[in-house]
Amino acid sequence: MSRLISMLAVAVATVPLALGATHAAAASATTAGSGATAGASPTAGLEAQTVALMNADRAHQGLAPLTVDPAMSTVARDWSNVVMGRGALSHNPAIVGLLPEGWTRWGENVGFGPSPTSLDAAFMASPEHRANILGPFALVGVGASVASDGTVWVTVDFVALRTGVAAVSCSDTNPPSTPSPAAATGYFVLGNDGGVFTFGSAVFHGSVPGLGVRARTVLMALTPDAGGYWVLGGDGGVFTFGDARFLGSVPGTGSTTTAVDLKPTPSGRGYWVLGRDGSVFPFGDAPALGSLPANGIRDQAVKLIPTPSGHGYWILGIDGGIFTFGDATFHGSLPGSGVADASVSMATTPSSAGYWVLGADGGIFSFGDATFHGSVPGIGCEEAQGVQLVPTTTGAGYYVLAADGKVFAFGDAPGFGDPATLHVTATDLVVVGG
Repeated sequence: MSRLISMLAVAVATVPLALGATHAAAASATTAGSGATAGASPTAGLEAQTVALMNADRAHQGLAPLTVDPAMSTVARDWSNVVMGRGALSHNPAIVGLLPEGWTRWGENVGFGPSPTSLDAAFMASPEHRANILGPFALVGVGASVASDGTVWVTVDFVALRTGVAAVSCSDTNPPSTPSPAAATGYFVLGNDGGVFTFGSAVFHGSVPGLGVRARTVLMALTPDAGGYWVLGGDGGVFTFGDARFLGSVPGTGSTTTAVDLKPTPSGRGYWVLGRDGSVFPFGDAPALGSLPANGIRDQAVKLIPTPSGHGYWILGIDGGIFTFGDATFHGSLPGSGVADASVSMATTPSSAGYWVLGADGGIFSFGDATFHGSVPGIGCEEAQGVQLVPTTTGAGYYVLAADGKVFAFGDAPGFGDPATLHVTATDLVVVGG
């Protein structure tokens, strides 16, 4: 079997509400200590990565994330096994009878190739497949199978539901929360258009739309005195507000890499910008301490976290791999723990002797002295895909931000309002200390 990418897409089908077929939804159990799914498929990591990539594609277009439906994932996984066994792509002829109750619209992408990343790129380059990924859907089922030669076969089933149909029932199995005013006093939420929304004690200093600029933004960071902030564009452009100083940008270096993170130095007189390929761009007094490509590492990077001294940093890969530079200390990683899951964010404890890693499904993985305080799967809901993980100043709690702006508070993290009511596609959360 050739490992070249091959794909097949069904045209999106729409039917009257009365024709929606019923099915029994299968609930997924979670392990509270790790955020991992109990009894998960051996290909769960590939499937989670596929979902994370599609939701990133949707976020770049200002679209809400897709929610994983466990029952539809089982359907998709079974069909991937069928087409892999046949060695030829085709669509599931029984799909209509397997769709959830209240469905109004569906679509299906099927393909095989070397990896979820290569398949996502190929899907997005194909008008039919791209239309499904960016379509008006709410639920998705993803199933992956791996052939003996390593080829990944993937089926993606997209579903839209009529208004008012519940996707998954919820029951909370997380540790009890203990909100404390000493943990945080407010937070900022960044929209993907550069809009900045303040809650609690967070002070508004301006936004990208307020500058008359149209840009896709991915990240914001506070200055050390919280008197301003930087906003990072997807092209590596840097916008400054309040007392934040402009010290350079990725386009100014001549690079065309996609930027995914910006972190200031302890002094606030410098910052690092992280590229998706793991390249690191230092500006101001930020020292050059290394990057993934310079170390011969080929991985998609999603997060950079500096050490308190500013003489080191951790880089998180999309597979949960942790890479250390300078005085950053390694405390473990998802692959090293035998966990196959796509990762989207990480945060360190106040002592820097541990860190948390956020999975694309909102699961939390703890390493070193990091304590587990709860996860989105622990609530029993699959309606939110994780975007950012931000700890409280005490380290005894954290927030998880979902792409729809929903903020989940765990441990001692207090709530300051629900940004989801703003109906924005959120890309970052910044906490103001207690």
